[in-house]
Amino acid sequence: MRVFVTGGTGHSGSHIIPELVAARHEVTGLARSDTAAAAVSALGAKVRRGDLDDLDGLKEAAADSDGVIHVAHRQNLLPSGGMDAVAAAELPIMLAYGEALAGTGKPLVAAGSIGSPGKLGRSATEEDPALSVGDEHKGTLRVRNVVEAAVIGLAEQGVRSSVERIANIMHSTTDAGFLPMLIALAKEKGFAGYPADGANLWNAVHVRDVASLFRLALEKGPAGKYWHAVEDGGISFREIAEAIGSRLGLPAVSIPADELMVPGYFGFLANIVTQNYPASNLITRQTLGWEPAQPGLLADLDNGHYFPSGTSAGNNDVATLEKFVTRMQAGDLSGALEMVDEEAVWQEAETLPWSGQWRGPDGFARLEGAINTSAEMIVRDYAIIQAGEVVEMRLDLEFVSRKSGRRLPMEVVEHYTVREGKIHGANAFYKDTQAVNDLVKHG
Repeated sequence: MRVFVTGGTGHSGSHIIPELVAARHEVTGLARSDTAAAAVSALGAKVRRGDLDDLDGLKEAAADSDGVIHVAHRQNLLPSGGMDAVAAAELPIMLAYGEALAGTGKPLVAAGSIGSPGKLGRSATEEDPALSVGDEHKGTLRVRNVVEAAVIGLAEQGVRSSVERIANIMHSTTDAGFLPMLIALAKEKGFAGYPADGANLWNAVHVRDVASLFRLALEKGPAGKYWHAVEDGGISFREIAEAIGSRLGLPAVSIPADELMVPGYFGFLANIVTQNYPASNLITRQTLGWEPAQPGLLADLDNGHYFPSGTSAGNNDVATLEKFVTRMQAGDLSGALEMVDEEAVWQEAETLPWSGQWRGPDGFARLEGAINTSAEMIVRDYAIIQAGEVVEMRLDLEFVSRKSGRRLPMEVVEHYTVREGKIHGANAFYKDTQAVNDLVKHG
């Protein structure tokens, strides 16, 4: 099949493309920038230049394909417009796909959330629809349910549409995602916390199993269905905390469930960690023949890649990054590049002017050049901690426009992979990518 994929350089997309290529599909990935295009090409796909704002371009790409997988998100709109803006931007995209694919029977598989059926008091199944959305839900996560409902509704127009609901935690050996935050909190506080009795249930899935499910849904999934990308359907938060505490040699401790204590430990994660969303994957497995093949969350947590092999190893990783940063601040770029592994990958968000993957010492040098051509970047302060497999650097930056001199304070969190004194890669998370874009474009 000729498959059009959006979000191909993201966490799940960068696994979906190789999964499709290995199954002998001809894949075309959407790329907004030169660097994103290079990353898509490196994954084995053809490149289509464009972005999510070009609805005519998306319709054309869909019409030219035998099927579409859409995993791109408009997360850059969250800081300025919240989930309302995200849903308002994503809904027209799905409707555009519908226009292009109506009456063809071609597949459209879009990413969704395992939480969209709401709190049911039981395990959510694939037959539970996304909750309806009203004016009272503005500003909440629930507003995005209109996007899922629109995709399912396209089945009535002759599109083989379906939604893959992805688990709360999507884990992998290359990007631990949410887990480093919990690990970092445990190290910072001296114990691994869980809310109340910790009986609230989370679900999880390995990113490679997410990718295989997208392929199966594309190849043979019937129209108008939800699929559950869930391997561990109900893990208590206490179990997760105990697993983290065990690996760190720290106790797991209950945090009283009140409006002060839970945010006092978890900060902005407070509303997330109290969620209770058990889910079943039975219909998905029976219908599509999907069988998760990767380690479950607790087994994965027990693997060494989430934690340093020992205290000294962790300290050495932090020291390596400190040395790297010191060289950069001293203007010793060549010295810093000596610390970058030849296979290192820097991952920058698709919504940034310097988006995509930058590989090796040369790639990092070009990334630095791209950033500083757009704006002067000043490091006002930073802190480095070991957070499981990754070394986390929290940055207090200031960008200064080359056009107008306008200054933009920006908080950034970077997760580095460090091994044997070398930087093997990094993922950067900006508090507001849209603000950075506006500064670069408009000054």
